[in-house]
Amino acid sequence: MRSIVAFGFTVLLLMPVTGAQAVSGSQVQERYHDPELLSFNDVVTLSATAQPKGALGARFYELLNTPFVRNDASAGDVSRHRPGSEDGTEDRGPVLRVGLWNIERGLNFELIRAALTDTTEFERLAEAQNHWGAGQRERIESQLATLQNVDVLVLDEVDRGMKRTEYRDVARELASALHMNYVYGVEFVEVDPIFALGTEQVHLANAQEDLRLQQDLEVDHERYRGLHGTAILSRYPIRSARILRLPVCYDWYGQEVKAAANLEKGKRWAAHKLFAERIAREIRQGGRMALIADIGVPELPGGEATIVAPHLENRCAPACRRRQMTALLAELKQERNPVVIAGDLNTTGQTNTPTSVQNEIMSRVTDYQFWIGQTISWFHPLGIYKHVLVPVHYFHGYNDPTAFHIPILWNNREQHLFRSVEKFRFADEGAFDFQGDPERTLNRKGRTLSDSNERSTKGFVPTYAFARDYGGLVGRFKLDWFFVKPLTEEPRGDGQFSWLAPQFPRTMRELNQSVEDRISDHPPLTVDLSLGEPQRAAVNGQH
Repeated sequence: MRSIVAFGFTVLLLMPVTGAQAVSGSQVQERYHDPELLSFNDVVTLSATAQPKGALGARFYELLNTPFVRNDASAGDVSRHRPGSEDGTEDRGPVLRVGLWNIERGLNFELIRAALTDTTEFERLAEAQNHWGAGQRERIESQLATLQNVDVLVLDEVDRGMKRTEYRDVARELASALHMNYVYGVEFVEVDPIFALGTEQVHLANAQEDLRLQQDLEVDHERYRGLHGTAILSRYPIRSARILRLPVCYDWYGQEVKAAANLEKGKRWAAHKLFAERIAREIRQGGRMALIADIGVPELPGGEATIVAPHLENRCAPACRRRQMTALLAELKQERNPVVIAGDLNTTGQTNTPTSVQNEIMSRVTDYQFWIGQTISWFHPLGIYKHVLVPVHYFHGYNDPTAFHIPILWNNREQHLFRSVEKFRFADEGAFDFQGDPERTLNRKGRTLSDSNERSTKGFVPTYAFARDYGGLVGRFKLDWFFVKPLTEEPRGDGQFSWLAPQFPRTMRELNQSVEDRISDHPPLTVDLSLGEPQRAAVNGQH
């Protein structure tokens, strides 16, 4: 019952009354209004109630729906990089390079900052733990150079005031290091009474281990903010910013509290059980959202571009992610600017985050509907055919959630989301680029979205992988995506003219894996958007 109440309140709290909450116009140009931060006692209260009321409820609502905006870099001498095209065969003119990186909260902050700002410093930090093979250094340094030339950078999973990231304001510190403006939106407030707040006690049988645990769980009440969200960094001024709360697909408070209750009946745990519990659960208030910012780009005919940073739900079926994307597209319908969507869409085709092969197996072992379905399928006329094709089904959509979907025969439930994006039309008849022009890719691979998202021999280059993926046989996923609306009306039109046409996307897996335990569980990505005079696009690839 508690989870039902929590879910209902979450829906009410996050439902936008008049669309996304915005900070715009003179608010950004002058000293804009930041939402009030919560005190530690406020967060403790949030941890104990599914429905914060009164003044705390109002401040919590404002925190979730008002972006933090800083244009401090624009007050100084900000130099935009405007790098040349990545294509070495011809000069295609300057580009707006956009980066996207899910930085896993900022846990490896020093490495992340160095990767974004200083190749020499990155190599110094990575030296003790790097395992670069022969020929890898050149590729890694090339990726570092590309990443450091971004003029817009979208960051997912960004902490503010969390012990796990040394209470850093990660977005502000990275923006300062890069000399960039930034906007930050809160996705969740972390309220786990054991692993975040330290207000509830757990103990280990071994006295020395227990002492270390208590020190590890101790929290600085003055510095704790508990914020986890999304940031957009920009060398261009931020003209306006807003937050769109997305439809709720998973109740991160009620359902997580309910799941944790049974495990907490005994507060003295074995070390391995405590460790597993700490990884598995995330008790938090808030929900998925999209951060939207209009930036001033004087090279463009209209002088602006709209950057959209969504983070879709992982703990839900693909159908609900599609509902979240549909809500986002409805919010963007009236946008007349060029639009860049850059975010973690969690397009796994699964109902939960992939964390291990064991998790995937156990989720089926304990699912009675799965076993009923298996039993029925064996006695169905198509049963034998279906099971013979299991390997084909697996590799059909592996790393390519845009692949076609035919129920039962060729399942790919994630494809509906991409069809929605491809078919979407803005009020000005603009559309997202789905061409897949091989002439605008580094590896000359065509097909859907290849000029905005790097493709490999099979599907797309993955942006998430299990710690053990058995050489790519299992456990690799394409979760992070760019969708670009250039100044064109036809997403697959041959010979079209367009400003901000996407080109030469890169997924920097070698850079991300250049240290022993990876920099993040996602690699950084970039895409170049043309700022030169529109050129005629030759489309020679498959569609």
